[in-house]
Amino acid sequence: MLRVAAAIVLFAASHGLASAADGDASPYDGKWNVTLTCPPLHDDEDAKGYVHRFPGEIRSGVLSATHGKEGEPGWHFLSGPIGGDGTAELTLHGLVNNPEYAIHHAQRGKPYVYRVRARFEGSSGVGRRIGKRQCEFLFQRA
Repeated sequence: MLRVAAAIVLFAASHGLASAADGDASPYDGKWNVTLTCPPLHDDEDAKGYVHRFPGEIRSGVLSATHGKEGEPGWHFLSGPIGGDGTAELTLHGLVNNPEYAIHHAQRGKPYVYRVRARFEGSSGVGRRIGKRQCEFLFQRA
């Protein structure tokens, strides 16, 4: 029985029948360029605007994109699964670099996290931060 199951898995893999959930390629797999644009926030929580450009990769339908060096102020890591229809619920983890650009002028090195709703189609994609600050994401296949 075990040999039959192994043979079926090998046959499916060799004929492109296995799913992305099994670690196979998705239509979005490959290298991507990410542009994150956060406009200035003008209210009681003033924060300057900024633009960050950084590389990413989608492998087996999962995005991983890093700006900066992990553990250092200014670093952030964007990740999450991309559905077969191109929709994605991503998460960004980061560390504040300059308080002038952070909501509530958060202290340098303070960790933060937020969600991003995105949509991929072909060789591009767009996304938006969920929450008060309306940051935009642009994805371009490299």
